[in-house]
Amino acid sequence: MNFELFLSRRLSRSSLNRNYYSGPITNICISAIAISIIIMIITIASSYGLELAIQQTITDVESDLKISSINNTNNSLDPIRLEADMLENIQNIQSVNKIHPIINKPCIISINNNIEGLILKGVDSLYKTTLIQQSIRDGRYMQSENEILISEKQARKLSLQTGDECILYFLSKKKNVKKRKFMISGIYSMKNEKFNEFYAFTKKESIQKINQWKNLDVSNYEIELYDASEQKDVEQKINSNLTYDLVAQSITSRFPGIFNWINLFKKNMILIIIVMCLICLINMTNTLLILVLERLKMIGTLKSYGCSNYSILKIFLYSSFKISSKGIALGNIVGLTLCLIQQHTHIITLNPKSYFVNHLPIYLDLNFLILINIIIFIVIQISIIIPYYVIKNVSPANILKIK
Repeated sequence: MNFELFLSRRLSRSSLNRNYYSGPITNICISAIAISIIIMIITIASSYGLELAIQQTITDVESDLKISSINNTNNSLDPIRLEADMLENIQNIQSVNKIHPIINKPCIISINNNIEGLILKGVDSLYKTTLIQQSIRDGRYMQSENEILISEKQARKLSLQTGDECILYFLSKKKNVKKRKFMISGIYSMKNEKFNEFYAFTKKESIQKINQWKNLDVSNYEIELYDASEQKDVEQKINSNLTYDLVAQSITSRFPGIFNWINLFKKNMILIIIVMCLICLINMTNTLLILVLERLKMIGTLKSYGCSNYSILKIFLYSSFKISSKGIALGNIVGLTLCLIQQHTHIITLNPKSYFVNHLPIYLDLNFLILINIIIFIVIQISIIIPYYVIKNVSPANILKIK
């Protein structure tokens, strides 16, 4: 058997003796490593989970890129138009998936003496059909120009049901009020509470008639990408093709506050990881120092028999490996268990008005889990540096004189 490994095992057993402080200190160290791992796993899983969930919630209702008038972003009373050759050029840009013409029209809905302000979003037949249909809680997708989809929240406020008729009031460019009768074809509910509060869907042709616009006139164009990470590059390419009065904006450009807030998650996550690594390093260093100081006489004896400093160091490295392995294993088991419980039961809830989601989302990535364990293991092995200098400076002659 390996000499250093044999001695390390004997030291572990003898540490259980009440005469040694290293026994309980070792247990404290294992607990500290485990708690650090648990905190790191939960922090990374929840931070990335929240980041991805918020991004998805926003892109569900706001596409990756939007082309609009440079003087207005969404609800302009003046239309814009992209000719067929321009649309073809944009569609041919790599990463561009779909281009949707959109018309947004502010309006007031009135029913049974109840009044609410809305933004009526006119869409084409291909606009996020799957997403919208999956979000419908009652009724069906609109099929004609006089039908609208309203949110569950709006339906509760106005006491509306599918099949009910309502009057929408619109302000024209000439400041005249127009009213149109619509039928509620369906009631939807999306994850984005702010969208649920203000938006209703209809066919874009119905708003074109209200505005007296031509077939190609729209408020803006929403662009879906295959890869959302290429937003900035595609934004620049599209803007280089647009006329001076139009601008393409990525979702990060349109909502800088939200995405700056998301970036804070990463900074906080890095800070927590650094703090947890320092806790592991300090605890492991203290534990190994106690182990070394309790075994000074043994170290002096081994040196007198000709053992090198490195050979003695290996004894404590084996001890360090054993302690850290127990802490890392325990931390992974508990951390992953807690994450899986939250992932499947949603015990921890959030305010959707503040966080865009109604529960704490968890995203478990194998690469991050492996990276956490490697970082902690390396940090723990660094903890042997100070104990090594103690071992190196032990004089057998002086130590063996101590009774």
